[in-house]
Amino acid sequence: MQKLLPFLLFLLAGLQAAAQEMSAKPVAYREYKAALGLLGNPKVLGVQAEGRFGQRFGGRLVATQVFDSHRQNEFSAGGIGLLTYYIPLKNPRLEPVVGIGGVYSLYHWDLGPNANKGTLTDFNVGGGAGLNLRFSNDFRAGINVLVANGFVADYQDGDMRVARRKLLVMPALTFDILL
Repeated sequence: MQKLLPFLLFLLAGLQAAAQEMSAKPVAYREYKAALGLLGNPKVLGVQAEGRFGQRFGGRLVATQVFDSHRQNEFSAGGIGLLTYYIPLKNPRLEPVVGIGGVYSLYHWDLGPNANKGTLTDFNVGGGAGLNLRFSNDFRAGINVLVANGFVADYQDGDMRVARRKLLVMPALTFDILL
C-alpha cells in the first residue's frame, strides 16, 4: 500500500491539473412557449399553466383546491391569474420569477344537515415570487410563494359572510413540464 501512495498522489495531482484546464461548457436550454404543471403544499393542491410571450414575460393561470376545512361538507378553492416577469441571471438553470395579478376565492360552507349552507366568493389582488430550477429541456421544479389579500369568513345574521381581510401567504412546491 505504501508503494502505491506516491503513484496515487501523482495521479490525483494530474487529474486536478487537467480539471482546471478544462473549460466549463455553459448549459444551453431551449426556449419554451408554454408550461403545464402541479403545485402543492400540505394544505393545497393545484394545477398550473403558463404561456410565455417574449423572453422575460409570461402569463400564469392556477387552479387550487384547499384541504383545511373544519366541517365535513366544507371546501375551498381558488383561481389565480398572474402576469409574470422572469429575472435574467447568468446561470440558465435558475429562473427567478415575480408576478402580480388577480385571485379568485371560493368557500363553500355547510353547518350541518338541518342548518344553512352556501358559497362565498371573492376576487382580489395578489402577487408572488419564486425560484425555479431547470434540470432538463423538458422539466423544471421550484418553490413559489403567493401573497394575496384574502378573507376570514364568519357566521353573521343567519348567513356566512366575509368578516375581515387577512393577508394570506401560500408557499408551494411546483413541478412543470415545459412545452
